[in-house]
Amino acid sequence: MEKIRTSVNLHKLDKDVPFYDNMEKYISTKISCLSSYRVEHDFQKEVREASAYLTKWQAPALLERANNRDADAILELAIRYLSGCGTRKQSSDGALYVLDAFTDPSCDRSRYVGDIASRELMAQAHSCAARAHYDKFLASPSELAEIQADERRFSRPETIRLGVGQSPFAYFMLAADHANESVKRGLVSPVVLLVGLKIREIGEVLGADFQETVKRAKRFRPLWRVVSRRLEEIYAEERKRQGKIDRSPNAYVCAAEGCGIQGEKKAALRACGGRCPPDLKPHYCSSECQKKDWARHKAICKPGSTGKALKIPEKDKAKALELFELGESEDGDAFDEEEVEEISTQADGNVAEDVHHGPGRIINIPAPGAPGGSIQISSNTMDPEFMRSLRDAASKMR
Repeated sequence: MEKIRTSVNLHKLDKDVPFYDNMEKYISTKISCLSSYRVEHDFQKEVREASAYLTKWQAPALLERANNRDADAILELAIRYLSGCGTRKQSSDGALYVLDAFTDPSCDRSRYVGDIASRELMAQAHSCAARAHYDKFLASPSELAEIQADERRFSRPETIRLGVGQSPFAYFMLAADHANESVKRGLVSPVVLLVGLKIREIGEVLGADFQETVKRAKRFRPLWRVVSRRLEEIYAEERKRQGKIDRSPNAYVCAAEGCGIQGEKKAALRACGGRCPPDLKPHYCSSECQKKDWARHKAICKPGSTGKALKIPEKDKAKALELFELGESEDGDAFDEEEVEEISTQADGNVAEDVHHGPGRIINIPAPGAPGGSIQISSNTMDPEFMRSLRDAASKMR
């Protein structure tokens, strides 16, 4: 086994809980890779437990366990490489080198534990491998140079087979393979879902039929199914949040918080043009309000989106299409303007050419003495921003 340098630098948090370099990344990595997305975590408890574990298992003792084929210790080394806590630097390939002990029988047999590790540890190892490859997929051009240096340094069997310096899409495919293997072994971690949702995003770009792929995909069917289930959970949570199951009674109200613009008819507002369910589509009085609301609605419209633009090179499109090949059915961030779907009419999905004119819009203006304490102003010509300015000015006069 290549000599692995691992150490921890101590910082004083309080007298009982030492805090080490990159410990917050260490904790985040463990949460995203080792447990189900359904598990709710007490961060303060995680900090205490992580600090105690890092203090107890410093480099010499941990490496001795790993070299004696202790599967738990090997997995711990991978987490430290993924987070950069306890290692000289963060390294995806360092983590993958360690994880080969679980996932690659062709690695050094003296350290292979895939034949003795529990199902749970195997699932966690695949989840960690998915994270390592996904990090490489997301890497910037400057980071890719360092990744290639690590690929040469660790000289893993997989790298020897595929070659140094694969395309981002090739790294993503490897992440998908490991995410699927994690699902098959019973673990749906946050990172597994992240990879699965990105596959769905690729499918949207390529025009794949998501529903058919869930039922009949030749590849990654287990992963497709847990993504489908999670989407339904997200939509159910949003319906519950909005207090609706059937058609929204607020379809004529701009969805942006604090706007207050209403429409006399539905056509006064424009619906999101994304692939969110029809009954969850927010309606907006203007593109400005849509942009303002995107941070909230993005979780429904594009769940799991990282913001990285999907640009599939021509040479990779054939491989990408293989993701959506069908077989026999079975029973069973900060606002990114380029990511926002075009505002469209709900009826035909066309982009709204002019959101400042058309059917009347309504806004409530505070008016002491009026029934209900306000009056309604209706207009089919006033700019929504001007209508809001009227309301705000009236509020200041009260």
